[in-house]
Amino acid sequence: MKRILSLLGIIAITAAATINAQQVTVTLNKLYTDSMNFTLPDKEIKQKMPLLKIANPKWDFTAKLKGIVKRIAAEDYDNNVFTVNLHYAGVGIAIEINSSDILDMNDAEFYGDLYVDRRHFVLLEDDDNKDLLKTYFKKERGKEAKFERTFEKVVDLVTPLPTSYNAKYNERQRSIQINQFIVNSIDKLNTKPQQLQDPQQEQNIDDIDAFKIDVELLNE
Repeated sequence: MKRILSLLGIIAITAAATINAQQVTVTLNKLYTDSMNFTLPDKEIKQKMPLLKIANPKWDFTAKLKGIVKRIAAEDYDNNVFTVNLHYAGVGIAIEINSSDILDMNDAEFYGDLYVDRRHFVLLEDDDNKDLLKTYFKKERGKEAKFERTFEKVVDLVTPLPTSYNAKYNERQRSIQINQFIVNSIDKLNTKPQQLQDPQQEQNIDDIDAFKIDVELLNE
């Protein structure tokens, strides 16, 4: 039942995505209940922005960034839309990615939508990072993403499990220092997957340990 509720969380964020040659349409569904003091808005809530592509796939920074967003897209089962905040920081670039309902972000400026593996990574723009975004990303001419709001009354609210990523790319060393990596409330930095050892390797380790014991006994 918990898994079913989690999957329903995807519907709470993104109900559908319709794609044609020139436009990607994403429906962001907001849930409400009878007990909530809620009134449907009088006008349509929507946000349009250009689709983006990486300016040069061979650049190390954007190659690593694409690897990050592809991993998030593969592992996140609750969210479909994310904000990406990039800023110069010393000799590097600060990277912050969060699962977000962008139609609730009234004061945000959006540079465009980087559409990767059926997920939407919306780049945030401000006065400090305009040049950075123009350097690493290009707007696809004539192509846009349209995010639109729908509402659905339900018996129980389902909250999608959040995803967040925080790191810094070092331009000199061409490396990334990850400070936080959470996917659907699971801390990926502190979760160690169980490693299954090859049976042959286990046998070899046993043989080496036995040999060491024999040598120690002979030396006594």
